[in-house]
Amino acid sequence: MEFLTYNLPETHRVYYISDFHEGTILQYSQGLEATIERIHDDPIGAVLIGGDLAEAIMIDDKRYSSETLSKKADVPLLQYKEVIKKLRPIANKTLAILIGNHDWKLVSRVGNLVKDYVCTELGVPYGTYSVKLTINNPKGELMYKSFYTHGAGNLYSCADDPVRRLANMRLMLKRKLQHKFADCVLMGTGHNHKLVVLKPIPVLYLTSEGKEIQQYYTGSEQQAQYIHPDHRFYFSTGSFFKLYESGVSGYGELFGFDPHELGYCIAHVEDGIVKDVTREILAMKGGA
Repeated sequence: MEFLTYNLPETHRVYYISDFHEGTILQYSQGLEATIERIHDDPIGAVLIGGDLAEAIMIDDKRYSSETLSKKADVPLLQYKEVIKKLRPIANKTLAILIGNHDWKLVSRVGNLVKDYVCTELGVPYGTYSVKLTINNPKGELMYKSFYTHGAGNLYSCADDPVRRLANMRLMLKRKLQHKFADCVLMGTGHNHKLVVLKPIPVLYLTSEGKEIQQYYTGSEQQAQYIHPDHRFYFSTGSFFKLYESGVSGYGELFGFDPHELGYCIAHVEDGIVKDVTREILAMKGGA
């Protein structure tokens, strides 16, 4: 785990992008490159990168398939070299880079290529597997805190109704994150490749002054030591990894995973307050 502090403009955006899986032909490379270009061109944008930078699958892994490996980056070192090349234009906007479970599998064999190669080459802080960010304004005054982890497990639901299925996944996402750091208004995870956001829902309540009834909505101070779980933003940041593609079969298809939306999340901050977290869906043809 890592703890990092930054001073940012009171109005800014933080892009949460994750799960590149560099080295597989199932990567949606055009979408990743367009996202990097968007971040580069955003005058108030910063980015946090959530791990699984590379496919990083060795030949003795049950998921290994030479059929789905890119010919120009078919070994892990070349995969991370490609990641460095792609991320260099936004290195000065990158708050941290996390290690993911794919990256982690290489640590015992060749070392930590995220920390010692990617982060070193780009001059970017290494966020370990989970990072807590304290975001201050230019004067050094607290605006909000954010917790982001590469994560583990999946988000799923057996409900046959799509409304109930999404609600179940949102609740599962909340359960995974809500007990991690209670002073964080932003709580995110990567890994599961689902693009899911759960936003605070204000609840109406009554008070009274004598016999005069008043009504208000619940809310919270985003700088509080304890932010009620219902008042936080929870999000799962999707991926750039296609499960299905014409002419090849990857391990996602072999494991029977359902198709998912490709994309990432953006936290929108205005005047020092987190106003929204949006899902940014990447439209594409020829894969899912």
